[in-house]
Parts: sequence; structure tokens; C-alpha cells
Amino acid sequence: MAAPLRLAVVGAGHMGRFHAKAVSERDDVRLAAVCDIEADRARSLADEHGAEAVTDVADLAGRIDAAVVAASTSAHEALAAALAEQGISMLIEKPLAGAAEEARRIAETVRRAGVPVQVGHILRFDPITRAVAGRELQPAYIEVLWVSPFRFRSMDTGVVMDVMIHGLDVALDLVGEVPDRVDAVGGVVVGPHEDFVSARLAFPGGCVADISASRMSRRKERLVRVFAEGAYLKMDYGERRVEMLSPAPDLRRRLEEGTLAGAGMDALVTTEAIPVAAEPDALRAQLAAFLDAVRTGAEPAVTLDDGVKAVELAERILADVAPSANDE
Repeated sequence: MAAPLRLAVVGAGHMGRFHAKAVSERDDVRLAAVCDIEADRARSLADEHGAEAVTDVADLAGRIDAAVVAASTSAHEALAAALAEQGISMLIEKPLAGAAEEARRIAETVRRAGVPVQVGHILRFDPITRAVAGRELQPAYIEVLWVSPFRFRSMDTGVVMDVMIHGLDVALDLVGEVPDRVDAVGGVVVGPHEDFVSARLAFPGGCVADISASRMSRRKERLVRVFAEGAYLKMDYGERRVEMLSPAPDLRRRLEEGTLAGAGMDALVTTEAIPVAAEPDALRAQLAAFLDAVRTGAEPAVTLDDGVKAVELAERILADVAPSANDE
């Protein structure tokens, strides 16, 4: 059996703790270090998992094979450059960067270094998403609702980069192209950045997506609806349910015969409750995919291009929400 990969978690905050736990549960990888600019925070998490604590990524040189970058988004570019210089493979939390130009620079830097990098768009690995993988739908309309109470973290960014970015990646992945038109509205409630945004995306192939995100809701809702020719798909990430509606097998004949007068929905459609696996959860499935890419050299499941496109689209939405910001 090959020796376990040595991995570091960079950023010992909220997400860093989750990543450290997921790594420590595996036999094929060892949490070798925890890096955070706050020494006490790095030491606390490192001691929890029997790892070394450091405060500078430069101290990781020669000690690790891969890293999970879970630090603040504003630190991603500098951390990615330092780790790439050491030849370290990376899983970088979403968003890849806080601005499109930063995201493109990260992509260029790590490509020159030739190290595998996976971007942490975790919904790609959620059992809800995986439950419908392989079903060939051609979306005509997508509706995404992603709302939650204010969590008083990720205060350095607004709802678009913190929350809506999930829905943007889902839409880009489902449609397979970048929208040619973006219209958005949003605003600040408690601030300092935007707290609610609704965006309409129009794609070259004709699909339209309405994506709403808010951190001003009293309850959490995470819902994706996909309308396609011959199918309606509802993916409820909050309730952990997936269902698909399609035309009843004899619908066309009954329409031609005129025997559907007064019929209810059950006579018109077939409803399929699609099974959703309980394990592995999205974080652990994401880690497994990343480790596989590191070991095999295969293209990561969520590429740098995916990460850049999501940030570019988010930036377009932000520009439409507050166009005056670009004039300062």
C-alpha cells in the first residue's frame, strides 16, 4: 500500500475545521500540518488532530504533498502562488477569488507551476446533485433559491460571492455555456456588502435562469428547479429530496381522445422520487475526488476554468447591482 499523502489545511477557521476532520478520518492521507496566521488558532486545530502548527505557508515546503486552502477569499491569490511555487497540489475553497482578475491570475500561476488544483464548488459533490448525474436534460428554464439567516461570518464579502456563487456554478454546469446577458437587482440591509440579490441570466442557447440569494431570511432554503422539454426536476438541498415529473406514458393518446377533461395532475404526469444517498457527504466526496486527481494526475472534477467562470459571472452580477461602483 502506498504511503499516505501528507496534507495541510491552510486556514483554521470555520471551514478549515470541517476539512481537518474529514482528512483525519481517512487512512490514505495524513493531516501533517495546520497553517494559520493566528498561532493560537493553528495550534488549537493542529493539536486536535495530532498535526504540526505553522503560521506561514513557506514553512510547509518539503513537508506536504497537498493542501486545502480554506483561508479568507482575499488571501487565496497569495497562498495559491506560494503553494504553487512549492509544487503543492491544492483544493481551494470557493470562490476561487474575490474578483475576476485575481481568479485569472491564480489560474495562470498554478498552470505555469503544473500542479493539480480543484476548486471547492461543493454542490457538484452533494448527494442531491449526484442523484441526477447522467440524466441528459436540456434546460429551458432554471430557478435557484438560496437563502439563509445572517451568520455573521464571511463578513469580508457579500451574498453573491458567499452564497449565490453556489447557484451560479450549478447553472453554468447544467447549461454548459456562459450567459450573454445578465440583469440583476439587490441591496444592503445590514451590510457592509450586499445582503440580497436576484439575477436573471440569458444563455446563447435560449435557456434562462433566475437565481435569488439572500442572507436576510429567517429560515434556510436551498432549492433548484429545472424545466426542460419533457421533464421537470426539483432538487431540494434543504429537505434532501429530489423528484422528477415527466409526461404520463399514455398522455398523447388521451389528449387525442379527449378523455382528460377534469383530470388532475396525477393523470397528466409520472412523478419519480429519485433516491438520494446518505453517504458520503459532499465535503468528503469532494476530498476523495481531489485526492484521486492528485494521485492519478487526472483533471480535477471542478477545474480552474470552472472556478474562474463562476467568479467572472458573479462580478458581472455585482456590476449590474451597483454599476456606480465601477465608476469610482
